[in-house]
Order: sequence, then structure tokens, then C-alpha cells
Amino acid sequence: MWLVKSIGASVLGLCLGLTIPVAALSADKEVYNGPDVEQPGRTIHGKVVKVDKQDNGTGQCDVSVENVQTGEVVQLHLDKSTERERQSTEPSAGDLVVVKYDENSKHALTFVKDIPKDAPAQ
Repeated sequence: MWLVKSIGASVLGLCLGLTIPVAALSADKEVYNGPDVEQPGRTIHGKVVKVDKQDNGTGQCDVSVENVQTGEVVQLHLDKSTERERQSTEPSAGDLVVVKYDENSKHALTFVKDIPKDAPAQ
């Protein structure tokens, strides 16, 4: 009789020992909602024609970028949330850039200097 009780206690202990950690680990997992969705916005290849306001302390500036394909000039706002190659890169007139921006707010989501294909390697 004591053999049946000890086997029963061992099986119960084994079941609890395996289920409790699995349940605890699964409670910590976040729900998978699929891949990150890319932020919507319009992307243009352009040339910086004017830097209106530039505040190096806050990293904010307003620039005018001319779309090289259409000739349209877009006034854009850049700040610390704008993704750049390097945060220290400040725009200057004449820079060729690739910009992704929100069409409603004119906030630049990404601002990257464009290197022409025929430019010499550095």
C-alpha cells in the first residue's frame, strides 16, 4: 500500500513540477500581432533648397526639399524623432536627400542623404 501511495505522490509531484513552470512562462509571453507595420508616408528623392529654421540644441529644423522628379517643393519639419543616418547630420542647401514624410503634418519620418550612383567611393 505504501508503494502505491509513494508512486502516486511521485507522479503528482512530477505533473505539478512540469505544469507550473510552463504555465508561468506562458503567462509572461506577449501576444504576437504579426510583423511590425511600416509607417505610412510619402517618399521623395529631392534636393534641399532652403534651411529655414535650425536649432542645434533641440535638433529641430525646417527645410524645403525639391522633389527632383516633379519639381514640387515641400516644406518639412525635422526633429529628434526623425530617423537619420547620424543624429549629428544637419541638412544644408544643395544636399541630395531621400525623405519619407507624413503628408498631413509634413513631419519627416526619415531623412537620409542620397549618394548618387556615379559618385566616387570614399
